[in-house]
Amino acid sequence: MKKAGLWGLLWMVFISELQAENESKEEKFIKEGETLNVNCPFSTEKYSYSQKAWQKLIDGRKPVTLALTTSTSGNPSQVREGRYFLEDIPSEAILHVQMTNLQVEDSGLYRCVIYYFSKEPDVLSPLFHVVVIKDPLNTTASDENHTRKLQISTFPPTTTRPQGTLVDRPRTVTKLPPKSTADLSSPGFGVNITNVTDVTSYVFRSLGPWFDSESMCLRRCGE
Repeated sequence: MKKAGLWGLLWMVFISELQAENESKEEKFIKEGETLNVNCPFSTEKYSYSQKAWQKLIDGRKPVTLALTTSTSGNPSQVREGRYFLEDIPSEAILHVQMTNLQVEDSGLYRCVIYYFSKEPDVLSPLFHVVVIKDPLNTTASDENHTRKLQISTFPPTTTRPQGTLVDRPRTVTKLPPKSTADLSSPGFGVNITNVTDVTSYVFRSLGPWFDSESMCLRRCGE
């Protein structure tokens, strides 16, 4: 039983790869992060009441079913499974497929099929060879952001001290007392002197005739 099951699986893979080689292919080049939209036509007479699926073909492996419709009423139906969206429109004989947020690893060979649980699916033409191209602008921007984060992380954390509030304090100004003046008066000469320097010069001018310039003695000291 195990051998029969294994041979059956290998036969299914072989048939799928053979069909893929014989079917026409349509190339789809899409930038990373964008959305793929394709339409798969089918015969309304044969497949209006059938389940339909979107599959990815992988070398040496059984096709992977990514999304599967559930309605067999012949009416329009929709199904969403993660990033995959299928819309079955029997009135237009079209299965619309949408894949969102494509990544580089999504590149590969895809197909629409009429799905059966008990036998091999009927493949709808064409096959789609999807090539997801990495956007160099996004790569550069992400590298720059990563570099900036590294540069920011290398700086040590800084702390900000709160600044004190400046308070205007009243200044105390000490005034010097006014210079005292000597109020000297000479009753004999009728002179009022208010400065020490004036007093000195006044005394010498008044007593000059009585002093000898050489002996600093009164001229009449011998008299």
